Amino acid sequence: MDKQKIILIVDDQQPELDVLVDLLKSDYRIVAATSGERALTAVRDASPPDLILLGIMKSEKEGCDICRHLQASQTTRDIPLILISSNRETGELEPGIVDCITRPFAPPILKARIKTHLALRRKTKELRQANLKIETLNNRMAKELKFGREIQERIVPSGFPAFPDHDEFDVYATLQPAREFEGDFYDFFLIGDDRFYFCIGNVAGKGVQAALLMSVAKTIIKSRAGDDFSTASILTHVNEQLSPVNQAAMLVMLFMGILNIKTGNLLYTNAGHNPPYLKREAGAIERLDRVHGPVIGTARGMVYREDKTTLSKNDMLLLYSDGVARARIDGEKQFSEKRLRELFFSREYESVQHIVRSAISEIIKITGGAAQIVDMTLLAIQFTRNPEATGGPKLELTIPNRLSENARVKEHFDTFAEHYGIPDQTRLKMHVVIDELLMNIISYAYLDDERHDICIKVELSADRLKVSMVDDGIPFNPLGIETPDTELSLEERKIGGLGIHLVRKMMDRVSYRRRIDKNVISVLKFLDAEKN
Repeated sequence: MDKQKIILIVDDQQPELDVLVDLLKSDYRIVAATSGERALTAVRDASPPDLILLGIMKSEKEGCDICRHLQASQTTRDIPLILISSNRETGELEPGIVDCITRPFAPPILKARIKTHLALRRKTKELRQANLKIETLNNRMAKELKFGREIQERIVPSGFPAFPDHDEFDVYATLQPAREFEGDFYDFFLIGDDRFYFCIGNVAGKGVQAALLMSVAKTIIKSRAGDDFSTASILTHVNEQLSPVNQAAMLVMLFMGILNIKTGNLLYTNAGHNPPYLKREAGAIERLDRVHGPVIGTARGMVYREDKTTLSKNDMLLLYSDGVARARIDGEKQFSEKRLRELFFSREYESVQHIVRSAISEIIKITGGAAQIVDMTLLAIQFTRNPEATGGPKLELTIPNRLSENARVKEHFDTFAEHYGIPDQTRLKMHVVIDELLMNIISYAYLDDERHDICIKVELSADRLKVSMVDDGIPFNPLGIETPDTELSLEERKIGGLGIHLVRKMMDRVSYRRRIDKNVISVLKFLDAEKN
């Protein structure tokens, strides 16, 4: 039941006041005042009036003061004030007076006017509250979108060139954010010596929840990729993990690939994402348009499939988000997927960076640089070397963590080197490298005196020799040791670091990574440079 409205009647003529009170008391709770001072006291009461009827006071100043006091206070300025006048010529009305009724008046007219202004005040309050709620929600959404954008910016790789030590492939990507956070993401990383993982995706949602789901998806992919060589298996696992925690039922569209950077073999799975384009070196364009399963995160029990193809030297793969195809200006002129394909096909590109930047420039030209309603993401990958035949010469040894094993390792390596014609200069450098790496592993990787196995792998291809060592010791990156200042005297120079410094000088590439619970250090020597 609605609370009875309060009407304050102000009139310094008692008979006129009594008439108004008698007329309205059956419908409203009436508060009467015969002076401006009493009227203002009533307004300041714990239950202020919902409407004020103001009779013309003998002192015109007193009536004006009431109006000005009401307007001066935030809590009373929206109380509707109806002037009861005995003169049709009222002149200019004071601020706050919403209506004027001239005596004599018909009671139904007065009652109708009062109802109208009470209803208007109620609607104004409701509108103000609705606007306040909208503003609060907008502020909250703006904060969520800002936080979501910050998460997005942190989780996508942004440093290029991403793998400066690798000449087998190149990668470049950009994410052009929309006016509001839209949930695009991409990722890429190397596992082992030859597997390059990459993915592009979109979470169909906004704000923190979408950003967190994006982050979780990316983390699950990377975690699973450590020992899973199948894109179908990885995305099946991602779906099983994401579906139970995806309470908002946000869809996750994903394309994932694994490129063997030695052979050019590409394995890929598309879970509801835009199909990428593959441009062969001769210029032919292929669309990898098979979809291998539904979008991720909606239901458990989905089993995803995979396809494979082989990249030749200089073949280029272009992945893009839906925002690229839908980029438009004023909701009309659209960039379109067809235009992207034509752009990719019609020109020769010097690099992956060139194609990505050219596409973005073309989009800006088409849209006039207008802010887009969805994110735009482009990821380009190029295979830059001739594929190696699988099954090249290899030497694999497993030795205990004993320094006495160095001689046996070098003996096996010498036999391998002699058999495959590795130059003596390279062989002798490898002796130094093997000594230094094994010394570091055996001296610093273990906290106990127990036996531990060290796995050594030697791989030979047409133009390079690679040696990798894997141990199960504590995380230890010898490349993190400070490079010694060889200009200092032996007395001034800090102990340590000289051996690794020599390894870096002798080899063309030296790398370290922690793979699950193992340390992996690899060195690479280009044989063509050594022969020259």
